[in-house]
Amino acid sequence: MENCGLGAENQVLLAQLTASAAVATLPAGNLTSQQGSASYAWRVPATEATLTLDFASVAPVRAVSVHRTNLMPAASWTVTCLNGDAVVWSQSGAMNVVSGQALCILPPGISGNRVTIAISDSGNPDGFLSIPLMYVGDLWQPVRNFSTDSTSSFALGVDEATALSGAEFPQHRWTQRKLSIAHQSYGAAEVAVLQQIQRVAATGQNILFVPDPASSRANVESLFGRLSGGEIGNPFGAADRRSWTFTQTERL
Repeated sequence: MENCGLGAENQVLLAQLTASAAVATLPAGNLTSQQGSASYAWRVPATEATLTLDFASVAPVRAVSVHRTNLMPAASWTVTCLNGDAVVWSQSGAMNVVSGQALCILPPGISGNRVTIAISDSGNPDGFLSIPLMYVGDLWQPVRNFSTDSTSSFALGVDEATALSGAEFPQHRWTQRKLSIAHQSYGAAEVAVLQQIQRVAATGQNILFVPDPASSRANVESLFGRLSGGEIGNPFGAADRRSWTFTQTERL
């Protein structure tokens, strides 16, 4: 088990994006949007494609993830990190897509200035690939892990009509995952990082949260969306402990 990871340095928003294929009105540049709508996604008019991200400079890459996609569970990908023309790290295999989400965790210490992501989903019944949201970048992990007081839940969008007889007619619109992460053991030296994450989140940028990067269920448990941080506290006096609770909601 590893300590949780927070990804607030999304290179997708800064890199030059080049796709091997795209619908003219739904280019790879749409990945810089913070919305998870299929109507503003990168769409490939086939069932395989490669996306290349060229960074302005060498940067750490610990996580690659896609969200709100139409990819099937059997989709596969090859993720490669390069520094110049030299391959620093590469891995191929099943994406293990769950509810449109997939996650690839790289070993610590991997850095490069180019990442390529080749996706194949030949069994997709839509006949095209739709990827609205993507994260490529570093994960910051605190020295100590979050509290077991943390909770997960759902926010539900339901329109409900009630007849005069009392009969109820709910109409489900959307389901949004939600996390409330409590942490009482940050070190004082980590406060500057927490403040920077809050500044980034305040702009509306999506943040990636991975409860346990080493977990076999990381692709299921991770959440990409808006983060709202509470106040940073000092509940234990002179002890090197700082508290911070944040809520995070899945971006739809």
